[in-house]
Amino acid sequence: MIMKFKINIYPALISSLLLILFSCNQAPKTETKYISPAIAAKDSAHTKFRITDVDNKLDPSCMMPLTAGIGDTAHYKGYVLGFCSKECKNEFFKDPEANLKLAQLKKR
Repeated sequence: MIMKFKINIYPALISSLLLILFSCNQAPKTETKYISPAIAAKDSAHTKFRITDVDNKLDPSCMMPLTAGIGDTAHYKGYVLGFCSKECKNEFFKDPEANLKLAQLKKR
């Protein structure tokens, strides 16, 4: 005696296709890293210069450590000076001699 089973394959087929579709359509997970606001605020201007490119450790106008980002540079008396922004660079040139003493120049 042969038994015939009537199997409805459509629900199983649709379920399988939906499972494949939704499992392959997920975006890969990426790790979010912290970015300093000083660096994120400018359109990657802070990545143009490296701390090794300049002769000072601190912005002589605002005393910010240049490890947080260098937005502009200037040449003055044989030094390459880094600044966190154009505004600080402009402030430096109002009294460059006094501000140069605050720059914490690296030893040559």
